[in-house]
Amino acid sequence: MADFEKIIPFIFHFAAGLHGNDLLLQHHLQFEKARLSGWSNDPDDPGGATMIDVTISAYTTYRRRHNRPDPSEKELYEISYAEWREILKTMYWDHWKADEIESQGIANILVDWIWASGTTSVKKAQNIIGVKADGIVGPKTIDAVNRQDADILFDRIRHTREDYYRKCRGAWKYLKGWLRRLNAIRPDGTFSLK
Repeated sequence: MADFEKIIPFIFHFAAGLHGNDLLLQHHLQFEKARLSGWSNDPDDPGGATMIDVTISAYTTYRRRHNRPDPSEKELYEISYAEWREILKTMYWDHWKADEIESQGIANILVDWIWASGTTSVKKAQNIIGVKADGIVGPKTIDAVNRQDADILFDRIRHTREDYYRKCRGAWKYLKGWLRRLNAIRPDGTFSLK
């Protein structure tokens, strides 16, 4: 089954530029290094204020689920590793029930898609997988994922994601980076972190 811990260094690499020995540190230490360069608030980015790939919108959703007030951008900037990790795990990894996906590569590419593009990506993936595109990842979706040839499914997802990125409104500025990140995800569950 897929392992949540394996996707964390990939995100630190692409969201904050960590590389080399920094990616061998314990995850909470990687996070502290990533926070130094992981802040973005580019007006051309549809996500708005973002800290290591957690947007202000995602952080707001997370805080509301915990009966906490909406965060300020300063609070997002100061997000703790525990909160950041819980957001990735509960709102994205668990949304895909990725612990039940047999292929690490499929889990990585699906979770990164929802992490990067939001929950509408689940319906797009379900269309590729051949199940009802309702955005709900249940037993039928997981069963369909696990029954398919992982390499073929991976390629279909990757190509669909690429097409999607080429049509996004921010493609004029971000397409090269989006594709570099997408192409770093490998079917065997590893990453090309250059």
